[in-house]
Amino acid sequence: MSWPRWSEAVLALVVLCVVLGIGFLAGGGARSASGVSQGQLTVTSTGTSWVQPDEAQINLGAQETAQTAPAALQKLSAVAASLLRAVGKDGVQAADVQTSNLNLSQNYGPNGQLQGYQAQEQFTVTTRDLARLGAVVTAATAAGANQLNGLQLTTADPNAGQQQAVQAAIKAAKRQALAEAKELGVTLGGVRSVRLTSTQAPQPIAFSLARAAASTPIATGNQQVQVSVQVTYSYR
Repeated sequence: MSWPRWSEAVLALVVLCVVLGIGFLAGGGARSASGVSQGQLTVTSTGTSWVQPDEAQINLGAQETAQTAPAALQKLSAVAASLLRAVGKDGVQAADVQTSNLNLSQNYGPNGQLQGYQAQEQFTVTTRDLARLGAVVTAATAAGANQLNGLQLTTADPNAGQQQAVQAAIKAAKRQALAEAKELGVTLGGVRSVRLTSTQAPQPIAFSLARAAASTPIATGNQQVQVSVQVTYSYR
């Protein structure tokens, strides 16, 4: 997942606030590498934090076949309507369901002859009540969904955990810089520059239709947010 440009701007602002001493929050550990040149000590460090997902996006749908194109679409339409009613009864708002793909194709046999038509529709369903996540999947499959192509656990706030990760990275950078300055026999000075080098967002988790049993238990767990910064100090 790539972060939007405005998200990078928010991270840059967090970095600036930390450098100015607005304060540190708790974060994970970090690793670092450094170099020294002309009175400057540059340290690259990585900080991590953990966030708990509070919403999920499910990609599911149905695929139906028939001898004619209209018949395939008619069968698909009936299943799709049933699917939408089912997830709606389970608390999913209409605004949180969106068609992501609609396809009609021809089916050919081994001899190359037309055997019928295949109609397919995919929906992206967003649920904001993770306690009902398993129930939503179960309701959809019971209503006729025969395709489940992915489940992505996310947070409503796209910047969740990033501030803590940035601050952890800067704290680690300072520790490393102090240790290296001591080894060099020099006195560490102030910060000359700070640069955000990378961010790693929580990744989607894999989910297969085979796991959609009657109860469909789904563990949300926590997800890691990782940020790397490069900090340059002066020394004397």
